[in-house]
Amino acid sequence: MKKLLVPVDFSNCSKNSLNNAAQIAERMQMELLLFHSVIVPIGLAEGVPAGNVGYDFEELEKSSRQRIEQLIKETPALLKVSYRHIIQYGSLHESINELSKDEDIALIVMGTHGASGLAKVLIGSNAYHVIKHVKVPVIALPEDANISRMKHIALAGDYRNVPDHDAIHLVVDIVKAFLAQLHVIHIDKGDVLVKEQIDIARSMDKYLKHINHSFHFRKFDDVEEGLLEFAKEAKIELIAMISKHHNLLERLRHGSHTKKMILDIPMPIMVIHE
Repeated sequence: MKKLLVPVDFSNCSKNSLNNAAQIAERMQMELLLFHSVIVPIGLAEGVPAGNVGYDFEELEKSSRQRIEQLIKETPALLKVSYRHIIQYGSLHESINELSKDEDIALIVMGTHGASGLAKVLIGSNAYHVIKHVKVPVIALPEDANISRMKHIALAGDYRNVPDHDAIHLVVDIVKAFLAQLHVIHIDKGDVLVKEQIDIARSMDKYLKHINHSFHFRKFDDVEEGLLEFAKEAKIELIAMISKHHNLLERLRHGSHTKKMILDIPMPIMVIHE
């Protein structure tokens, strides 16, 4: 059985992402992994008297398990899915990469908002680093987002090459699970859309023949603004992007604006590495 991993830090943001993840796991018949990464206190990392180390680690783990057990009690949606909880020490993206070696993780669902000040920066930074360093597809949910009944999903790309079938397949599986419509969108700055790009986008049709889908080709000076405008117009509830082919992500992920996009984009996004 494929697995869906949801990082939890016990914030309201991660509680919301867990509730969404449980309903996604139910629809897609996936096992859900509640994952908590324990950050080792600086004192322990730098070295403390040996007699204190075991006690501190034991307390950290005990506290984390108690909080996870309480979180499970507060999430009725978990009653409908198979789930486990996992606690590891270390940074979030490094821990997830290590875990993915042993588990068949097909999807990660995590929050991006839900706090202010330093907490907001840390939550946003976690989402950014997971998307950047972990190759598993990630759905990043803004605060209070609810995609448990989504009906309109967009797949955005520049379509200079045919996207990998496995990447498309995951999006198709989500569309099927939610009985949704897929909107394949290409936004270009140029005056004339390149015929080859249109042909490549439409060549995806063979992968989409069993789902409700449509193609959209738009010109817009700012790709991100154009994407969000289209999302509003088409009532899109989730934007999926294949990172290798989407020029927006390729351009943004090399600079700090990627973090800003993940923090500030007003709707859920899904990033799929190819």
